[in-house]
Formats: sequence, C-alpha cells, structure tokens
Amino acid sequence: MNILIAGHEKINLRITQELIQTHITDSHVFLCSSPDEIAPKMKEYNIDIVLLEIIIPQIKGINILKNIRSKKEYNDIQIIILTEIIDKEVFKLCFENGANDYIYKPIDLIEFVARMNASIKARRNIIALQKTNDTVTTQYKKLQAMTHKLKDTQFNLIQKEKLTALGEIAAGIAHEINNPMGFISSNLDTMNRYIQKIRNLILLYRNFVQLPIDANINHELLLREKAAIADIEQKQKIDFVLDDLTSVILESRDGVERVTKIVQSLINLAKTGTENEIAYNDLSQIAEEALLIVKHETKCIADIDKQIEVPLYLFCNKGQIGQVILNILLNAIHAVKNQSRKSMGKITIKAYHADEYVMCKISDDGPGIKKEHRNRIFDPFFTTKDVGSGVGLGLSVAYDIVVKNHGGELTVDSEPGSGTSFTIKLPANSGKIYNAEE
Repeated sequence: MNILIAGHEKINLRITQELIQTHITDSHVFLCSSPDEIAPKMKEYNIDIVLLEIIIPQIKGINILKNIRSKKEYNDIQIIILTEIIDKEVFKLCFENGANDYIYKPIDLIEFVARMNASIKARRNIIALQKTNDTVTTQYKKLQAMTHKLKDTQFNLIQKEKLTALGEIAAGIAHEINNPMGFISSNLDTMNRYIQKIRNLILLYRNFVQLPIDANINHELLLREKAAIADIEQKQKIDFVLDDLTSVILESRDGVERVTKIVQSLINLAKTGTENEIAYNDLSQIAEEALLIVKHETKCIADIDKQIEVPLYLFCNKGQIGQVILNILLNAIHAVKNQSRKSMGKITIKAYHADEYVMCKISDDGPGIKKEHRNRIFDPFFTTKDVGSGVGLGLSVAYDIVVKNHGGELTVDSEPGSGTSFTIKLPANSGKIYNAEE
C-alpha cells in the first residue's frame, strides 16, 4: 500500500512515517513537504492513501484537497486529514470536498493505527471492486462477441434449413414450373402458326381491296377472287383460329401467373430476415404460398384439406413464418409418405383467429410420434429420419422463430398410430419482434 504524507514540518513527517512503517505492514511511505511536489509524487508512486495536513503555510490544505479530487484518476484514493484544530465547520468543509477521515495531532497511536487500517481496508476493497468491475467488463465484451457469433450461427442454421427444405422439393418445384412453361411454349408455337395464316390472309385481303381500282376488272372477276379468299379462309379454318387464339392467350396468361406465384413464394421463403423485417402480413397468404411450394410433393401421397380464414393479418416476419409452415408441412408429407399404405393420406391445415391470436394448425394422419421422442422433437439436431436424410434442425429452427423471435407458442399433439398435429399460436397485434439478441 503506497502512502503519501504531505505537510510542512519535516520532523513531523518523519515521525508519522516511522509510526506507519512500524505498525502498518506492507506499506510504502513517501514524504512531501512542498505543495508543488504532491501531484508529481502521487503520479510517480501510484499513491493509495494521502495523509494531508489541513494547515500548510502559503496554501490551505483544503485547496490541495480540492485539487486532488478534481482529477478523475484520484476519485477512489483515501484522503485522511491531519489536524490540530477542532472545528466542526472545518471538518464539514473537508468531508464535502472529498476527505475520507481525519486524525488529530498530537497523534494517539491506537487511534492512528485503527484509522489507518480502516483506510487501507477501504482502499483494498475499492481496488478489489475495480478488478471485479474490469473482469465483468471484459467478460461482458467477450459475451457480446460470443452473442454476435451465435447470431451468425443461428442465421446460418436458418439459411441451411431453408436450403435443405428447398433442396428436398426442388424437383417438384421444377415440375410445377416446367408444366406451365411447357404449354406456354406449345401455345407460342401455335400462335406463331396462327399468325402466319392470318398474315397470309391479310395479304390476300389487301390485294382484293386494290382490284376495284383497275378499270379493266369486271364484276365476275371480283366474285371469283372473293370466292377464292372465302375458300382459303375455310381451308385454313380462320374462324376456329380466331376463337382458339383467345383461349390460347388466356391459357398462357394463366400459366405465367402460376409460374409468377411459385417464384414469388420462393422469394418470400428465401428472404434472409437479418433485417428483422416485421410488417403487417396475411397468414392465409403465407400458408397458400407454402402449400404452392409443396404442391407437387403431395401428389399421389396425401390430399390437402384447407380450412383457412381470409384474411388473417398479424405483425410478423413473413419469410420466417413461411419457413415454419413449410417445415411442418414437409414433416407431415414425410410422415405420410413413409407409411406402407395403399390409400392416400390426409393433411389438414387450419388457420383462424382466436381472441388476440392468429392460429395455424397442421395435422396429418401419419404414424404419430413415439412418446420417448415427443419431448425432444424441438431439440437441435434431434431427428428420427435415416442417416443422411436430415440434420434435425427444422423443428428447432421453427421453435426459435415462433417462440423467441415472435413471442408465440409452438406445440405438438401426437399419439402413435393417431397422427400428429402442430399448432402455431402468434400474437396478432404485437408490433414487437422478440429477437434472440434480447
């Protein structure tokens, strides 16, 4: 413990120094008889305790006290006033300006040692507290860094699950897009043939219109040309072409809309969500988009029973909620698909309002979940699928999105042999998103 004694009488300084060195263990004492030397010595020796005489020639000890306390780095050191005067107003002034204690002169040994030990103990407690605070600050910074890493990891896991889900249904999505694109391409070829026929006929019409201008053209020739054109119209089936052209255009437009919906659904699902984009969205639309993406997967496997209220508005991250519904739908499809059954399975999706919540319940008539697995299905990396068929993150990510990110609930009801139901419960009017960083 470094102790500085500041006074004007060197003999008194020496006596005080000897008392401290004799009776206070682990102490290093430095003397200062000039006010100008106080600041340099405090800085040089990293002083912990200052014994300051209140009366010093040419400068008041109270001014030195103020000067020491004016520096931030000396806020926590102990300052003890050495004084011969007994004046409560002086004591009051000293304590108001930062003194921690006082000792009367002439010094009483027992009192002196007791007060010095108390100051040393107080200083050590402050140092220990500072070290603890530094440790806590360091740990907090490390925790922040770890939190950022966990957020990055969580984001990567969510993206991995999105890619896994899309990978599982990529062939089906390709088929759903190729089917309308196929008949759109065929329709374009048909329209090209129709346009060629119409173009050729228009050329005949133009030539026919020019015939009356020629003075040598008689009425019989015009009738023959008209009959020839009518014959060509009949052979080329122009009336059918004109009627069919409208149907072809409408059919092609319908195909383009189907492709547009699929692509938009994929875009909504692929949104990263890093910006925590929360907006007023329609859950019925989100559910329809997810069903569109898995449409091909359900063919020859399960009939879809839709019981969806329209609209179902709520504040949510559209991409994240879409991913939750998609993951649960895929689980239901896999459950039905893995059964040895001759008939079609059934998957029911219900979406409805319930008081201040929006509910979405997805049920299947698959084999159900074993009792020993039911409490673990939301655990990361837990899966009952064959090795290489899944990493066990779909339901874990879905749980985090619903519960941690949106303040909702995700529950499961299942019995072996009786199918499984997942219920998503989301607050409808909460404008807050409960991000994992909270």
